[in-house]
Amino acid sequence: MDNMKRFIICWVCAMFVSLSSFAQKDFFGFQNVSVADESYQLKWSAKMKNGRIMEEFLRPKDNFAKFEKKVVLELSNAGKMKEDEVKNQMAELAVMKEQSIVFSFNQLDSKYPDEIWLEYTQGNVQGGKPFVLEWNFCRYKSVGDRVVLFRFRHRYYDTKEESFTKTVEKNREKWIKEIVSFEIPELKDK
Repeated sequence: MDNMKRFIICWVCAMFVSLSSFAQKDFFGFQNVSVADESYQLKWSAKMKNGRIMEEFLRPKDNFAKFEKKVVLELSNAGKMKEDEVKNQMAELAVMKEQSIVFSFNQLDSKYPDEIWLEYTQGNVQGGKPFVLEWNFCRYKSVGDRVVLFRFRHRYYDTKEESFTKTVEKNREKWIKEIVSFEIPELKDK
């Protein structure tokens, strides 16, 4: 029994150490963002070896397992152009469309000269029917020799593709207006 207690104590300590190591680092200098009068809190961040930094924000009522809305802010490594980032994203989406994961994607005209906008819908199918359907809107912005990506994700679960498409068509312009009114913060690696 003493061995079992030691094992449990060691396991609990190891879990505590590993969980504390996943505390989110605030690379950009803010813990919250507000889009369309909704507040989003920093929930995940990462600094990749290629110099790319990403932070993901969720509303307090959402979680990663099942969220309705998510905001992603990403800062690319130096030397990239927004046109290159969009071209790479479009190539990835084309491959995903062939695999029936992405249903549609389109580059839109931006009202800001230093931005490129990209919109796409995607889904995850389980048992022959859509399980997760998602509308995405991306804003790529040049900032010096780097690119900032602001991505907004709107998810639906266990809904029919036809219903999802109608919802997107009905709300799309309103959503875009709300997302475009968000002032992308100046992202700097702290």
